[in-house]
Amino acid sequence: MTKKICIIGFGGMGKRHAKDLEEFSGGELEIAGVLEPSDESYNHGCEWMGKSPERFFSISEMLEKVQPDGAVISSPNSNHLDCLLKFKGKKIPLIIEKPLDTTFDKVLQIVDFCKEYEAPIMVHHVMRYSPIVVKAKEIIDSGQIGKIAGFEMVQFTHGAMFHNFRRTFKNGGGQLLEKGTHDFDVLLFLTDTMPSRVASMCKRQVYGGNMPNDLVCSKCDKTSECRHFEETPNTSHDSTNSKELCVYADEIDIFDYESCLIELENGISGTYSECFFSKAPFSRRYEFSGTEGFLAINFSKREILLSNHNGDDTFSFDYEGHIHYNGAPGVAEHFLQLIKGETSKVISPVDEAFAAEQISFAAYRSNETGTFVNINP
Repeated sequence: MTKKICIIGFGGMGKRHAKDLEEFSGGELEIAGVLEPSDESYNHGCEWMGKSPERFFSISEMLEKVQPDGAVISSPNSNHLDCLLKFKGKKIPLIIEKPLDTTFDKVLQIVDFCKEYEAPIMVHHVMRYSPIVVKAKEIIDSGQIGKIAGFEMVQFTHGAMFHNFRRTFKNGGGQLLEKGTHDFDVLLFLTDTMPSRVASMCKRQVYGGNMPNDLVCSKCDKTSECRHFEETPNTSHDSTNSKELCVYADEIDIFDYESCLIELENGISGTYSECFFSKAPFSRRYEFSGTEGFLAINFSKREILLSNHNGDDTFSFDYEGHIHYNGAPGVAEHFLQLIKGETSKVISPVDEAFAAEQISFAAYRSNETGTFVNINP
């Protein structure tokens, strides 16, 4: 029997969730209702899906009318807690888009809520489900590089986040929380441990300035001399907010280059850095040094390199054109299993997402104080 799903926030990620859940569940999951206040976002989402789910403006009304078997919270980050509280007393399996929220206090409230909630809640840490990460986990757990001793992780990406609402801490929480939490979650997943302490240095090297906050690229007279001009703002179909807001706006307070030194509870230590303005030949690359070997995960080249006493081995993956390295099919399959009661084990639970986000919050605290910040998951 088809299971009914509600989507809260039908913008940039919400419409992706809607289409992916229907497609990758083989039609067993059906989007029966969406909450989306923006006409533009709703229409974009319908175009993306090729259908028009019933639209609501109230979570309570949607839950009462649809009586869903599951729901996805994919509203803007700063609204996650408010949306989650609407499910108090319910027993509806949920997916919460990451990060959990934008402030540490609100994230703590989400963690406390989830401890009492009587249905499964999974966080959309979709990279855990991608075949390349699943294979890396298998290699590490099999002992082929021995005990992990250290790691180096880097992420290079474009400045799209600085063209939309995520360019402020208030709305997005900062890039270590918005983007870096993907990497921190995979780090803790692969090493099977928790964070211990963090030191960080965060800078604004390029973005931010004194331009008007409502200035968009298409209305600017300096586009010919601006290398960050967004000529095609809707290529990623992110209709939640304009992707052509000026990256030199006065309100920008998040950083565009961030670097961390991280120690984990089992003695593993390493580095993580992310850059949002420098063009690089790859997006993400993780390297793990073990007592018996070495493992490199190159997400852009779609390959894993394993080197140990047996020699070198390469594993290749085909996910060209699939966001988040083709992890979406695994998310849909797992969510359907949770809804049908075929499993009670959540692969990406709230407490582990919280641990990853604690690295982000601690890193920003470290940047303020100039000291190591201890973490107590």
